[in-house]
Amino acid sequence: MRLESLQIASHRRSAIAAQTIESAPSPMSPDAVDLDSELSYWRANYRVLFGRPGLRFSDYEPAVKLGLDAYVRGQVEGGPELEEQLRDRYRRVHGASRLDWNDARAVAVAACERIQRERAGR
Repeated sequence: MRLESLQIASHRRSAIAAQTIESAPSPMSPDAVDLDSELSYWRANYRVLFGRPGLRFSDYEPAVKLGLDAYVRGQVEGGPELEEQLRDRYRRVHGASRLDWNDARAVAVAACERIQRERAGR
């Protein structure tokens, strides 16, 4: 009886894992984000788009990644609770970035909106 229940549990876990893998975007899926391409875009354009003297791309990169991550997670629209979660996540991952949350928020929103525009054009 014990072996049988372990086999059933194992089968359920396998089914859940397969379902999770099937629902995850594949690299060819329209929901997948080419992180390297997006980071290259922002690396090439951050000065024109945000251009604060003395800041490097490394200051903007955590905020860009936060925006990309928010898009991938489907956290595009939300209220104060979502903004609070994103602010807290930025505080954990910003490292040596010299952007405060208000500036980082604008960068994250711009990164997320860029992907949304790109997807809408397809």
